[in-house]
Amino acid sequence: MLRYYETKTMTEKYRKYRPHYPVQLAEDALGNLKEKKLDFLLDVGCGGGQSVNIFAPYFHEVLAIDPSENQIKEARSQNKFAHVTYKAGFAEKLPCDDVSVDVIIAGASVHWFDRQKFYEEADRVLKPGGRLVMFGYWSPKLVPLGLTGDVTKLSEIGSQLIHDAYLYGTKWNPDVKEVYLLIYNKYTTIFNEIKYAKKLRYDHFTEGEVWSLTDVKGLIQFIDSYEPYMKSKQMELKELSEEERNARLLELDYSEQFVRSLKESWGGTEMENSDVKMKVIFNFFTIVANKPY
Repeated sequence: MLRYYETKTMTEKYRKYRPHYPVQLAEDALGNLKEKKLDFLLDVGCGGGQSVNIFAPYFHEVLAIDPSENQIKEARSQNKFAHVTYKAGFAEKLPCDDVSVDVIIAGASVHWFDRQKFYEEADRVLKPGGRLVMFGYWSPKLVPLGLTGDVTKLSEIGSQLIHDAYLYGTKWNPDVKEVYLLIYNKYTTIFNEIKYAKKLRYDHFTEGEVWSLTDVKGLIQFIDSYEPYMKSKQMELKELSEEERNARLLELDYSEQFVRSLKESWGGTEMENSDVKMKVIFNFFTIVANKPY
């Protein structure tokens, strides 16, 4: 299992820049199950608790687990529900009894698991007729606001630039290449891996939150491979003076490269990052699979 979201700085960025899941995602994923309140939900790889917020109202009891103690602390600090419990735990060894769980969810996390072990554990703990829900998202569409020019064309350019920034991690870290391809292909491989016959998928789009370029730069710095990339570059440049090292790191920082390229292509080179506004639209893809009775 690859683990990138466990440092305090990444946990803070995770809370600030991870997109909010649309309520419709939970409603479609639960479907007919939400006609009555269900007993037990297990959220695997819960992070800061974003998934819990849209699923918890449909259950009497929720257990949310994550391998990162920092993420669990963050989730507890943000928790709004008396019936939700957060604790450290692993997808490959779920802390639940056999046939005890109504629904398992994994929000933007299953691509990091040892998936075969997770599928075996999910099958062990799910009740007959229980449901496995896995969802994720890729780089967003960027639509400029308040700028002159062809909005459609500028949006295409900006969206491609952030797409390229998302893929940057694969250029220096081969460990994440397979993971990124899983997400880029909207979990097609994961869908095909599921052995349950009754399975389907949904797509959901956010309405589009208004963000500044400062926010979008933060989103790039929240990408799992960004922090280890910058630390590796710091180590490579440790023999330089502090001034030289900082200047070189600024050149190598692909969040900065994205900002410069976007400003140039959008005609905003003289603008402050906070004044460059855009709609940020995410596409969420969801897999729903039912354990047979």
